[in-house]
Amino acid sequence: MKHKALRITLAVIGVLLLLALVGPFLVPVPPLENTLSPQALSDPDSQFIEINGLDVHVKTLGQGEPVFVLLHGFGASLYSWQSVIEPFSQHGMVIAFDRPAFGLTERPLTWEGTNPYSPEAQVALVLGLLDHFGVQQAILVGNSAGGTVASAPRNRRRVND
Repeated sequence: MKHKALRITLAVIGVLLLLALVGPFLVPVPPLENTLSPQALSDPDSQFIEINGLDVHVKTLGQGEPVFVLLHGFGASLYSWQSVIEPFSQHGMVIAFDRPAFGLTERPLTWEGTNPYSPEAQVALVLGLLDHFGVQQAILVGNSAGGTVASAPRNRRRVND
């Protein structure tokens, strides 16, 4: 009799844990009210550029070559490069942007085609930014997960041509 009661108790606890873990994903989240748009939160020198269907938050400084593309890490934003953008800009053009899901760049919850958060889409976004600014060659500077994007084989081929 004790074994049966213990098994029932463990089963009930298991079901409750499962509901606690999965339940929040089953409840639709209503749109937030009284929030500010990314444009309202941005700095005066911010740009929002549509690249590959995403509204990307970008800052540029400097001009000419070389061109530096700054790729922030996981959980960061272009603001993590705040102290190096100006020094880099004295040597050429600097492009810093918020990768999807970070900073002020759009965060799509649904999409068609390539997942915008995938490594392939991250590389395609860098290439799209280079095309947007008419850049043929760039120096990619990445930290943490941004370093992974910078070292992707497709980026190396394009940037080193």
